[in-house]
Amino acid sequence: MSGRRAAFSKTTPAAGHRTHMVGRTPKNTVQDWIEAAQRTLVDEGIAGLKVDRLANRLGVTRGGFYHNFKDRDEFFDQIIAHWEATCRFLPEEAPPPKAGDAVEWLDRMIARLIESDGYDYHFDLAVREWARADKRAEWAVERADRERLEVLQRFFEALGYDDNHAAIRARVFYYHQIGYYAIGVRQSIPERRKNAQLYVDILCGEEALSAARAAALKNRKAKAA
Repeated sequence: MSGRRAAFSKTTPAAGHRTHMVGRTPKNTVQDWIEAAQRTLVDEGIAGLKVDRLANRLGVTRGGFYHNFKDRDEFFDQIIAHWEATCRFLPEEAPPPKAGDAVEWLDRMIARLIESDGYDYHFDLAVREWARADKRAEWAVERADRERLEVLQRFFEALGYDDNHAAIRARVFYYHQIGYYAIGVRQSIPERRKNAQLYVDILCGEEALSAARAAALKNRKAKAA
């Protein structure tokens, strides 16, 4: 502790800088730091996650960081946990085993991706870039990819594909979508909505989707009867 205070005393901001900080409402909760880290990671990458820089952004002193986190390792672990909890590529519920119900699950997933509802692809890509240089981030990304692919495979199995075909279609679907974001394709939400069905037909297979949608329609009619 004494070493930390000594380091801090040498880097105390000049009077003019402190006046700038006084003009802002300080934010010093764990969530404040994590949200600031998320924005910085997206804008600047891992190189931007410096304690002094984030403290200035939040309008607090460097000591505010150590009030909330033991060290940078704990801070980074919580950033990753936040990413895992909030950056949801898939709907929270598992895909139903029957084709008619599974295709409605697909429609919910596509709507979420189009609207970026519950899935911030900027944050997702920033963590993926971080994973190139940090093992803990790399493991988290590998775990998330594995879990997402397993869920997508179950969806394709519900459409009637065998294990091998379902696994390959899951990869093609997922890699297409992540690649779409990574390349930086720029489209308005109306453009995304307009093309979504064609993409889905190609990626999922028109014949399997047609059968699933027919089953879904039959289910809705049965419920309405």
